[in-house]
Amino acid sequence: MSKGGVRLEPGGKRFGRTSRLIVLAAALQSGCGDLPAPPASAARPALSLKQLMEWVIDPAADAVWDSVKTIITEQGTKEIAPQTQEQWDAVRNGAATLVESSNLLAMETRARDQGEWIAAARRLAGTAEKALKAAESKNAEGVFAAGGEIYNACSACHRQYAPHLNADSGAR
Repeated sequence: MSKGGVRLEPGGKRFGRTSRLIVLAAALQSGCGDLPAPPASAARPALSLKQLMEWVIDPAADAVWDSVKTIITEQGTKEIAPQTQEQWDAVRNGAATLVESSNLLAMETRARDQGEWIAAARRLAGTAEKALKAAESKNAEGVFAAGGEIYNACSACHRQYAPHLNADSGAR
């Protein structure tokens, strides 16, 4: 019931605007406590950065780099490129591993910084995606070109973050 702008609740109690605001404020406050902390990330590195590089990334890059090349000797020139579906799959798998490995490099526990390190990981992903697409379309020239871009991305990162590796000494 209503009487002159004041609402009467059952039992004849007055329920005015002030009372409604207090009830509203209490309701809002009860739902506005501290937000629960986000769950801890389920992703925890199993490998050190060195192991990731040596055991995962380098073999994956080698699968791309070794798949398409030209060998020139005194006996002549030999062009090497994948010939079977199994060989193309190996190149594709190496490129896909590099794409995913860029995410592993960008993990908070591995990233050396949030600027250049993350940018380098993204460059690796971008160049590896080119190799992946080329392998899926069985484009040997595309794999070769992407392999060069992967090498340049790796070398630039190594120059900045691991100069002791002298990344350019073992040109592939």
